[in-house]
Amino acid sequence: MIWLKSPTAKGKEFSWLTEQGSLTERLQKELNDVKVDVIYEGVALENRTDYVREVLIKSHNEPMIFAKTQLTISDLGDAWICLKTLGQQSLANILFKDPDISRLSLLYRICEPGDILYTHLKSLEYIDKEILWVRQAEWERHGKTILLTEVFLPNLFNQL
Repeated sequence: MIWLKSPTAKGKEFSWLTEQGSLTERLQKELNDVKVDVIYEGVALENRTDYVREVLIKSHNEPMIFAKTQLTISDLGDAWICLKTLGQQSLANILFKDPDISRLSLLYRICEPGDILYTHLKSLEYIDKEILWVRQAEWERHGKTILLTEVFLPNLFNQL
């Protein structure tokens, strides 16, 4: 798994991958319909000291983006307590509206069969394509960080 500083995708895929603003707001603007479904929220199964929130961002009832937020449980009770009240709302409601939050990094990679994330998405029946683009951002608030991983599902690029 090699992370890239810039994606090698072209056209609309490149435009979506390098979007600096909220993906949810862009979906709303371009497709006029967005819904956030929380798939899982709680203690990470692979690391019991982490908290995970997994959501599916849909448009017209079709899955467009899978997003996973991960942070330590201690940070959830501290700098990132605001995550606990999101419910079915997009994380963008916090990330792009709180002046205390900044993006530290943004990296890209291709997710292929054999990758743990790919296997997870396949088990949830959200993908039927062999290659998916993923981007990962680290966000900071009051010295504490979260990791946000976003997977661009095939429906997104088929709709546009």
